[in-house]
Amino acid sequence: MASLSKIIDIHSHPILPFGQGAPVGPGHKQPDWSVESALSYMEEHDISACVLSDPDSANHATGQEARDIAKRVNETLADIVSKHPGRFGALATLPGQDADGAVAEIVYALDILKMDGVSTSTSINDVYLGERQFDPWFEELNRRGPTLFIHPTFTKAAQTLLNGLNPSVLEFMFDTTRMIANMVATGAKKRFSNIKIISTHGGGTIPFLVDRIQMLEHAFVVGPGRLELSPEEVREGIASFYYDLTAATSEAQLEAILKLVPVSQLMMGLDFPLMPKSTFAPAIADVGRYPAFSEADLQSLSYGNAGRLYPALKARIEQSSEHNGSGRAIARSLSRLAAIEP
Repeated sequence: MASLSKIIDIHSHPILPFGQGAPVGPGHKQPDWSVESALSYMEEHDISACVLSDPDSANHATGQEARDIAKRVNETLADIVSKHPGRFGALATLPGQDADGAVAEIVYALDILKMDGVSTSTSINDVYLGERQFDPWFEELNRRGPTLFIHPTFTKAAQTLLNGLNPSVLEFMFDTTRMIANMVATGAKKRFSNIKIISTHGGGTIPFLVDRIQMLEHAFVVGPGRLELSPEEVREGIASFYYDLTAATSEAQLEAILKLVPVSQLMMGLDFPLMPKSTFAPAIADVGRYPAFSEADLQSLSYGNAGRLYPALKARIEQSSEHNGSGRAIARSLSRLAAIEP
């Protein structure tokens, strides 16, 4: 049976002693994390590199405080990459409530720190991406065309609706669904089409609801600032996202998402250290045994697709001596995939 190998895990979170950190829900403590524990996890599961992101860290502060948090997070992640260039990628976090600060941090993170892309959360201060207040920094990203990794969070209103469950159980899926639908319905996804946007967790409930959304979005009156789109336009917008497979590797989930996008728009994510350790090996095995995936598909899912979205990381893997012979093998495979994929 074919299997995944030398995975580039695009969904991995450092737990840092400053900023908001990864959203874990009321009353829950963030797990411990270190570079050493991440490297150990990677060796155990045949992961060649992890892309680190702290998407929500500066979104709960304002003004200079938010700018300082974002800069400290980004400099810390860039330092980790400088010490382990072939093992880690890093995505910039932004002060999401501060349009000017976000633009300035994009310039600093991408031009000076040479980070691999940008990350943010599905909503910021209870406002979903796609709204006009985020246009200044989306315009800057669109001009540059980097990869934007969007991670779910939960709104203040949602905290009363959790039914005693951690938000990762249900609310993250719904929050991702709302973000995708909002970006399509406001036209933001099409207006900023140069940005390669990754939605996490297999798109939440989107693969199961896409038919309903495309049928009904134009059938009912849309709200202010939303476009009355045809079913084809709705589906095209939703299908223009990339999706990671964090906690979305069951046969039913894979079948649904593959009806929406091709394998070339899917990547592996395992959500270390927030997902239970017991989930990592089964998730990798689920993808490896899915009957519709060819060996070429599994190479694309392991590292080919991520290498196209994060070309600087791909180059560091190719150059890195940390992998020794395996690094050269990955480099050859990445080059072959780049030659045959669009």
